Amino acid sequence: MPESFTLAQAFERQVHGAAIAGSPMYASLLNGLLADYLAGGFTAEILEGLTDTPLHDATPLRYLAVAHRLALEGRAPELAALYPSCSGRWDGQDITDVLLSVVATHRGDFVRGVQRGVQTNEVGRAPVLVSGLALLAERHRAPLDILEIGSSAGLLSRWDHYFYDTGETCLGVADSLLRFGPAWWKGPKPALDVRIDIARKRAVDLSPIDISTKEGRTTMLSFVWPDQMERIERLRAALEVAARTSLAIDQADAGVWLGEQLRDGGARGATTVVFHSIVWQYLPRDTKDGVRAALAHAGSKATTDSPLAWLRMEPATPDHAELRLTTWPTGEQELLAQVGYHGADIRWVASP
Repeated sequence: MPESFTLAQAFERQVHGAAIAGSPMYASLLNGLLADYLAGGFTAEILEGLTDTPLHDATPLRYLAVAHRLALEGRAPELAALYPSCSGRWDGQDITDVLLSVVATHRGDFVRGVQRGVQTNEVGRAPVLVSGLALLAERHRAPLDILEIGSSAGLLSRWDHYFYDTGETCLGVADSLLRFGPAWWKGPKPALDVRIDIARKRAVDLSPIDISTKEGRTTMLSFVWPDQMERIERLRAALEVAARTSLAIDQADAGVWLGEQLRDGGARGATTVVFHSIVWQYLPRDTKDGVRAALAHAGSKATTDSPLAWLRMEPATPDHAELRLTTWPTGEQELLAQVGYHGADIRWVASP
């Protein structure tokens, strides 16, 4: 069934999301662009009829990402002067008219750019995912055979090249450029002082981004909100790490790909882990069915010595996501953590 949200409602929901996530600039801009849309301005011309599912497809964020990209490329200096991500300064004023003047000048870029789906590949989600991977390593005492779906640029599949410190236990590369400290976890902490052996890593995306190119790196940065400099700096650090670590990302439908990867079941003598984060909502129904079918097939072949795990961080409420785990051969489902959409404020609730 198609979603029931209109484009105006998608803007309203995203205003709330930006405010909750700590981006007053985007909350202000989204409000201004909503008014322009309702008045039949450029926003209506560019976005009307683009999709029947504007909330699902993150249409307002696609629109803003085009503007951010133009600023990052130096093609919209009036915006760059206001965007902290471009060394500009924003004092809280309404800059909707500035952005709309960029739309007027670069209309063709916006028409083409809003066709691209949002791929933040937010590396701030790595700590909660690693918390789950550490739990699996501790429970099953076997190497992890890892498959990520919706991997975008593969930054989260490089989780083992970052450093994590809960204040009680640590894991990862001590001198990594990307470090996550105790502030990421609130309340009880997961145990990260475990050995995680990796048997293999595989990743897939329908439209993978090649971050070995300047265009790919700019694309990734354009999806991050320009007044959130901590996120920008984390992403830049992750891109530096990625430049030193190779990772092949297959281009395919996730359901078809996973069915092929798990045709004979999971890896023998290892814990097979399928993971994803803020991906499920963007997958078509056929792809979701393919993923479920692949997991059910591999789950039927799983054993206690060669278990299968489905680890996913996906939306739960407008304010937070959840990290959930299903493990075969039993098919047991667990809630491991609640977490902010960009990975902060991890509330670990898993049983010891």
